[in-house]
Amino acid sequence: MGGTAKAPVRANGRGEITALTRDREQHFRAMFEGAAIGICTCNLNGQITEGNAALSKMLGYRREGLAGLHMWELYRDDLPADRRLFSELEGGTEDFLKQERYFRLKNGACLWGQLTVSTVRDAEGNPSFLIAMLEDATESKRNAERSRTAEKMEVIGRLAGGIAHDFNNLLTGVLLYCDLLSEGIERGSRLLRHVQEIRLAGEQGAALTQQLLAIARKQVPQPRPILLNEVVSSTENMLRRLIGEQIELVIALAADPRPVLADEAQLRQVLLNLVLNARDAMPHGGRITVSTKADRRFGGGHGGVCLMVEDTGCGMDDDTRAHLFEPFFTTKSPGHGTGLGLVTVKRIVSEAGGTIGIKSETGLGTGIEVTLPAIEASPAAGTPQRSRAGQTILLVDDHSSARNSIQRVLHHAGYRVLQASGGRRAMKVFAESEHRVDLLIADWMMPGMSGQELVAKLRQQNSELRVLLISGYHNPKDAKPDLSVELIRKPFASSALIERVREVLDRKGDS
Repeated sequence: MGGTAKAPVRANGRGEITALTRDREQHFRAMFEGAAIGICTCNLNGQITEGNAALSKMLGYRREGLAGLHMWELYRDDLPADRRLFSELEGGTEDFLKQERYFRLKNGACLWGQLTVSTVRDAEGNPSFLIAMLEDATESKRNAERSRTAEKMEVIGRLAGGIAHDFNNLLTGVLLYCDLLSEGIERGSRLLRHVQEIRLAGEQGAALTQQLLAIARKQVPQPRPILLNEVVSSTENMLRRLIGEQIELVIALAADPRPVLADEAQLRQVLLNLVLNARDAMPHGGRITVSTKADRRFGGGHGGVCLMVEDTGCGMDDDTRAHLFEPFFTTKSPGHGTGLGLVTVKRIVSEAGGTIGIKSETGLGTGIEVTLPAIEASPAAGTPQRSRAGQTILLVDDHSSARNSIQRVLHHAGYRVLQASGGRRAMKVFAESEHRVDLLIADWMMPGMSGQELVAKLRQQNSELRVLLISGYHNPKDAKPDLSVELIRKPFASSALIERVREVLDRKGDS
């Protein structure tokens, strides 16, 4: 081994003790200066005497600026309990302190830090000074908050999935019976207004259920070419009833914008959430403007289409805007908001390939602009064939209210309807029917035999059987890729049901 030999030193020699002390001091000084975490020494009053480079960089202070500060001056929240803990360290009754809390930086910002303070004692065992170590745990706290949010979403998903199926079955019956009643009541009748209010309540209940399913990613979008103008126009009457007479609703639609590829029910939900938020920002009245326009600068070959909702309400400050899309964040009083509306909007828009822009200032109102990618306008489709008396539909649903209301709507439209409350009964009805079944309408989720399982069994007997599955809730992971079926989401209006039935029957031609 190379190197310079050292002269032996006596074990009890003063020179060895001095050299050892000096080596230790250099060693600990190197550790102090080179540590990746913030370290400082404090007197027994908690006043910083020296801080290392990592602490200086972490907190944004010059090293000489740290000296003389008390530790609790760095706390975002100076609590009497913290000073009491330092007093216990000073008095020697405690040797160790560990905390996680927010620390204030020199520039006024904050970080979440993990602080450890230890008492250093002298040779007689008396407290001499304190040494504190601070580690920036901001990212780990964010990860923990994301994890907690994900857990909340999972809980909501299980809850939503558990109740959505039965709840949407009930709402299907409510909405369809409202449609049937409306057709039999004269226009202008007081009873008709009552029916419309019942239907409005049902639609709001349906929107809430869809909101829960969307935020929990428990619903499969059904993207189709949609004109935003038509979504706004068909929802206008409901919006006017929801916002009340003290708020003016202005509709300004662009001329002939391109269609977008999106789920129509989800787009109505986006519009509904944005308008209701605007309404709640104007408790004493104001104006809401809903408009559309083309955006040729938006990415993609066909540009984009914008849906804008602007209000003259209270507006938002910077802090509110920063948290706007966080789950469960709401500025509304308890019982008046879930904090899920804008989270749902953001998810729907993102999944459709769109963006959201927000302009808002305190006292100057808010404008939210949703931009979706446009697609090439498809040629006008031919007029769909109307139903012919004699076409036979096998309707299978385990929920009697939904099944009976659907049966009445289909019968009123001229179809012959065979009913079954489950898969096994449906197979018997199918086999024994004297009429050829033109279309199977079945609930996706049924006890004993699911809608998909029923389709597979019946197509063994008739491979050309046309199918429309209806679903209040289903797990997309359960979908069988080898089955070619159409899907309509509960609850639905009678007009939407008849339109989808005609589409499915017309697509492959009538026999």
